[in-house]
Amino acid sequence: MSTREPGSLAGRVAVVTGAGGGIGSEVATELGRRGATVVAVDPGVSVTGEPVGEQSAAATVARVQDVGGVARASTVSVTDAVAVADLFRGVVDEFGSLDIVVNTAGILRFPKLAETTEDDWRAVLDVHLTGYLNVLSAALPIMASAGYGRIVGVTSGVGLARTSPDGPAYGSAKRSVAALTWKLGRVAPPGVTVNALSPIAATRMISEALRAAGVGPAGLDLSAMPQPEEMAPAAAYLCSEQIGWCNGRVLFCAGSEVSIIAPPTVVEAVRTSGVDDFAGALGTLVPVVFAPAEQQQRTNGGSNPRFDRAILSASAPVGGN
Repeated sequence: MSTREPGSLAGRVAVVTGAGGGIGSEVATELGRRGATVVAVDPGVSVTGEPVGEQSAAATVARVQDVGGVARASTVSVTDAVAVADLFRGVVDEFGSLDIVVNTAGILRFPKLAETTEDDWRAVLDVHLTGYLNVLSAALPIMASAGYGRIVGVTSGVGLARTSPDGPAYGSAKRSVAALTWKLGRVAPPGVTVNALSPIAATRMISEALRAAGVGPAGLDLSAMPQPEEMAPAAAYLCSEQIGWCNGRVLFCAGSEVSIIAPPTVVEAVRTSGVDDFAGALGTLVPVVFAPAEQQQRTNGGSNPRFDRAILSASAPVGGN
């Protein structure tokens, strides 16, 4: 049994990608505040992914140190699978373990669907989806071998409930992150959790997206929105020992509000036309068809052919064939 205080990450080693700003920087700082050794990873690119040589990872390291934490910087890009794997192995060699990975790395491009180029699709998907796959591929074997690990991905409502025709690559990638989370949580190695955060906060991405949508400076007051630092406690909780009960979950976070986003569920369909006694048929459909189907979540995607027998049986006159 652990002797750590609830919420403490003392002795844990964490890698945070996209740690140069916004939510990533706040998460890295919070993990450092809670005692984790933090490797802040950010290649120093613009919101749209162009290299600009920003020393953003180093700036986050300074923030972690300001709150009493231990940190170092890396400029590795999550799009480079070899570099990510080398980084993670190096972290284990240097600090003794790799306990936590929070993948907040992301870029955003803003053309509408008809105007999106192949380069736009490739750039966004490479960071959000392929980059996350690179992180998972490198981290999971290390954590499986150690028998412990916490992986936190980042998805978005843009890819879940409110997909937008502006920036379709971003929405598609974030939907994929959620789908991976729901599936991987079921098969994660013992002691390892894979969850995702769906945050809403006033980040640089939000500001740039609003500008791209034509919102003028007067419309860019985001002070009423949750701030990036308000996402950090939820992310830190997903990195803690206490979260072992929670695996394969997507959590929506808006600062003071946190809720679980349920995965899609299959809706069974049944025809009602041409049925003599549909109310009577329900007496058979519910216990014989709906309940088992709900448990197994299987369907052919349309009206279930099993229902025909149930309806005919329930509609037939007593004593009929």
